[in-house]
Amino acid sequence: MISLKQPSEPFGIELPYGITVTVNPLTTTAMAAAQAGARRRVEAVEGQVRDRKESGLPLDGLPDLGNEEERDGFLQCQVVYELATRQIIAWSGIEDDPPVSRDNIIAVMDLYPVGEQFLQKLTLQQMLLNAAKNASGLSASGISSQVEGPCTARDAGKKARSAPKVARDAVAAKA
Repeated sequence: MISLKQPSEPFGIELPYGITVTVNPLTTTAMAAAQAGARRRVEAVEGQVRDRKESGLPLDGLPDLGNEEERDGFLQCQVVYELATRQIIAWSGIEDDPPVSRDNIIAVMDLYPVGEQFLQKLTLQQMLLNAAKNASGLSASGISSQVEGPCTARDAGKKARSAPKVARDAVAAKA
């Protein structure tokens, strides 16, 4: 059973490779800030790529953001980095016990599938809350399907007339 109460205190998330991170609860503001930060980072890299191409310089490891899939993947990574650096306040299970810093957090999030699972587990509570608030949920296919049961609505009879035409006909009938 799910509780509709959101966490108000920091909590732990277990990640692959025995890593556990302690995070602040995710808020709408924190998610919006992370998304905005990620967009700004993507725009900055796009500017660097544009400048290098215009100057005839090599891209030197910059991603090809002209490729839609590459751009989407880069943006998703930036969202993970931004969320992680904003939400993680402590961790354990990392060799040599490095400090929790932006560079160290990004290095840990780059370990596949750590970043992916971090995003899933951090946002899971919010997704469950959203689903619980709408008990009817969405249709899996987006429409009623045979799997979900037969459609019980009958077809509308003849085509309905538009309101202006109906009003004109009513005025004409009274005259």
